[in-house]
Amino acid sequence: MRARGKKLARWRAVWLSVIIAGFMGFLMVRLVVIQVADRKVLDQYEASFQVKHIVLPAARGDIVDRNGAVLAMNIPRDQVVAAPRYITHPQREAALLHRYLPFSTKVLESVLANKSWYAVLDNSVSPQVANSISRLNLTGIATIPVTGREYPDGTLASQVLGMVGADNQGLAGIEYADNKLLAGKPGSWTVRVDAQGNPMLQWQQAYVPPTPGDTVQLTIDSNIEAVAQKWLKWGIKRAHATNGTVVIMNVHTGGIVALANWPNFNPNNYANATPLEETNYAVQDPFPPGSIFKPVTAAAALSLGLYTPNSLFYTNGYKIVDGVRINDWNPNGWGWITLTKGIEVSSDQVFMDVALKLGASALYHFVNLFQFNHPSNVGLPGDSSGVWLPEQQVNPVDLATMGFGQGFAATAMQVVAADNAIANNGKLVQPHIVKAILGPQGQVIQKTPVTVESTPISVNVAKEIQHMMQLEATSGTGVPAQVPGYIIAGKTGTAQKIVNGRTSNSQFVSSYLGYGPMPSPQFIMLVSINHPIGKLFYGDQVSAPVWQKIATFLFKYWKIKPYAGPDNGAKPGPIP
Repeated sequence: MRARGKKLARWRAVWLSVIIAGFMGFLMVRLVVIQVADRKVLDQYEASFQVKHIVLPAARGDIVDRNGAVLAMNIPRDQVVAAPRYITHPQREAALLHRYLPFSTKVLESVLANKSWYAVLDNSVSPQVANSISRLNLTGIATIPVTGREYPDGTLASQVLGMVGADNQGLAGIEYADNKLLAGKPGSWTVRVDAQGNPMLQWQQAYVPPTPGDTVQLTIDSNIEAVAQKWLKWGIKRAHATNGTVVIMNVHTGGIVALANWPNFNPNNYANATPLEETNYAVQDPFPPGSIFKPVTAAAALSLGLYTPNSLFYTNGYKIVDGVRINDWNPNGWGWITLTKGIEVSSDQVFMDVALKLGASALYHFVNLFQFNHPSNVGLPGDSSGVWLPEQQVNPVDLATMGFGQGFAATAMQVVAADNAIANNGKLVQPHIVKAILGPQGQVIQKTPVTVESTPISVNVAKEIQHMMQLEATSGTGVPAQVPGYIIAGKTGTAQKIVNGRTSNSQFVSSYLGYGPMPSPQFIMLVSINHPIGKLFYGDQVSAPVWQKIATFLFKYWKIKPYAGPDNGAKPGPIP
């Protein structure tokens, strides 16, 4: 019995091995058939499925002013698209769409008649327009929800804010400079789709949600910006000028409170803007500063001990330098006057003497200390370094004219930052226009610190120049900038422009730079107006009245008590 059992077990093992071998053989044959005979069928089946990477756009962050008022935001918009291959009457469809889209019937018809699979007719239309187009029920025309960019205040600070293109990329201003922060990070969804392109959810590969952009908070106060734009436009129209800029900065922090340009544009409709309207003159357009540079020249001379505020100069209305006659703006001169009086009456001849005494090396040393040797780094695109002759190429005539602000070019932002070192008792703070970066819940992610770039002059020298500039505003060329009840310090400037490589006798840049209230200034402001035409062209005639209008508002807006009134001598608190 035991032998018979062993024999039966042996036969079972044999048959099991035969069955397994047969099954394995079948699988091998089937595998060959699949890989060889049915390969074409399988390839076609595989081709009916494909992996698709869907980009999920991120919501762009807002731009807000220092108080949280929204200057740039996202709004619901729609994209109008077409599948021209399915459109049988392009002329008719074009005529219907022309009612709602800003394109001619001819342009629309050319797009709809090209028989392509896909075309974008308009990247951004309002939901109302999208609904009207959808109600037309046109074959091959569809609307897709997207987001658009809106600037609620229209032209307010337009060159500062910039604009956003159809691809959600910043094209100018803060939108461009801080695009990475504002744009956020797009998400993605990787899926398998069928032959018709429909996602197959069961074949979902990966999903990465989009990260919304951060909010950029500016140092600008939109209320002050609006007032600055209003009075700048008034001043330019009054002087029949081409354009101009206003820069207002916090003396102690370097925060830009307002940066206005005129003409400007509406970023909601930037396609119609001209280059003149899009240019941010405060940082992109260097100009000869003229006499508003004289405080820097005086500061250099006082710092080196070459002169004192009471040093005497003889003025007769011109100076001969290397055989070249250089005229003062006053052809008669003032006779013997002090350096202080030279600032007060804005004598060009005094500052020719000062510059020649300094020499090119010393002047350029202080030019560098006052940070004229690089862009302002305020945080805006197109920030210019200005235009300066190489030091080794400066001849005595160049040097003499540089002393009173001619023969080179600087931006309004560079001039404000430099002269602010005088108002700030010798400390030159880095100008900046971004106050902070805020997260989705409004939390502060990053705050711009107050940075002292250099200390070009001592406190004593700064105080001496402040006194000179205070006299200029009280009894000199800056009288039109006076605000009743307040003491200010300032300097007028009327510079001859360089036209076709030569100094023009008919084209000017007229400026007024001032700060206040004295003796504890809280803000510094530059008003610069380009190419006034007519009888009004001096800085005291053209720009000082604009400065006075804006400063009057600032004192009231910040509730700064008057110095020359019952509270004379009261120290103002820091501006908000």
